Amino acid sequence: MKKVFSIKVIVEIALYASIAFAIDLLAGGLSRFLFINGGSLSIAMLPIIVLTYRRGFIPGLICGFIVSIMQMLGGVYAVAGSWYHVLLQILLDYLLTYPVVALCAIFVKAFYSTEKQNKKYLFLILGVVVAGFAKFLCHFLAGVIFWSESIAWKSFEGLPVLYSLVYNGAYCLPNIILCAILLVLIYKLQPQLIEQDIDVIGGEEDE
Repeated sequence: MKKVFSIKVIVEIALYASIAFAIDLLAGGLSRFLFINGGSLSIAMLPIIVLTYRRGFIPGLICGFIVSIMQMLGGVYAVAGSWYHVLLQILLDYLLTYPVVALCAIFVKAFYSTEKQNKKYLFLILGVVVAGFAKFLCHFLAGVIFWSESIAWKSFEGLPVLYSLVYNGAYCLPNIILCAILLVLIYKLQPQLIEQDIDVIGGEEDE
């Protein structure tokens, strides 16, 4: 038995985090004219999800956290007032958005426990849905709490929940669908990129 945090796993965390950040950076540049208050049409969740299925929750969580930190190094924009509101906004808009993607690990054990291909595809898709919804929830709450005074909200004045739902759903839903399709294709064409003999609960892998 080898510890999850072998050199190989550490290298994978760094590699997948770099890929996710590069995708996020490129997508942000291409989508900045569509989503003026942040957000983008992106598959940046996909490398974190793949790593989580390969290595479990903790490596996926660390990978997501690294991506969030790298994203913050490019600049942090806060509209909140007091320091604790700024801290909460940074948590929702930056620090938590990619680590929560590792919640797809809810379905990792089920994925490895079944021999039926159809069920494996189902657990991959459910993992993406959970990951995408968790990320959406962070953006949605930040939108309701902190962005209701922005200019873009004025047409939805008095309806911050509706605006945040529409605005964040406009890019989060396509991202979930696209990531789900690509994850299924990856597993269908190159299953070795996702499958790994790991003990998800114990945090170890077999030799």
